[in-house]
Amino acid sequence: MTPEPFSLLDPWHLLNVVFFISTAVYLPFAFRNASEKIKVYFRYLLAIIILIHETTNPFFKITERGFDWWDAMPIHMCGFSSWCIAFYLITKYRPLFIFAFFWGLAGGGMSILTPDIVLGFPALEYLDTMWGHSLILMGVFTAIFQMNERPFLKDYFYLMVMTTFIFLPLVYLFNIYFGTNYWFVVEKPYGDNLMNFFPDPLPGKPYHLLGLIPAAYAITFLLYIPYLLKDKNAQ
Repeated sequence: MTPEPFSLLDPWHLLNVVFFISTAVYLPFAFRNASEKIKVYFRYLLAIIILIHETTNPFFKITERGFDWWDAMPIHMCGFSSWCIAFYLITKYRPLFIFAFFWGLAGGGMSILTPDIVLGFPALEYLDTMWGHSLILMGVFTAIFQMNERPFLKDYFYLMVMTTFIFLPLVYLFNIYFGTNYWFVVEKPYGDNLMNFFPDPLPGKPYHLLGLIPAAYAITFLLYIPYLLKDKNAQ
């Protein structure tokens, strides 16, 4: 099967979306009642797989996708989320889970639905994108189902403040200095995605952020709504 240009409506892509997301949710859920020893093995193995993927992925992007070194580093929001959830599974350091929950689920989920790639299934760049982002989801759901972790409303507001006033300015300055586009704060990503509905950026004027930032905050808040409803019903 020869890879063709990626299309959001490709039946293979729709099947893969269902497969990767359902697998990322089902496996952690299936082991939720396993012995503590098995659950420790599960999360340590998953953490190792995520770290191996994030360590080797820059070399894949350089050799197989023609990326420059500065563009291949794992500091996109999803890459950062991968590191966070991997080390959370090992250390149980809660702030790492909070970042991975909000930005990992939002960014990873969107990247599975609308991947920033040129070729579709079964191209290596397609499979790598789907596999890598599904690992983020699997890590987060492992924390939820097996480690009884959850976010709180204060965590959402704390992360939004940190993102807006610390992470976002630092990433933007890094992009300007090195000519990169991490977090897509300089230019829109390639392909069909939510940013197609936002204003087009101009040199030095990232107008698309006027739509991207509110949309990102709204999407991440939607992730918290099930907990909001659960807490309200428990009162």
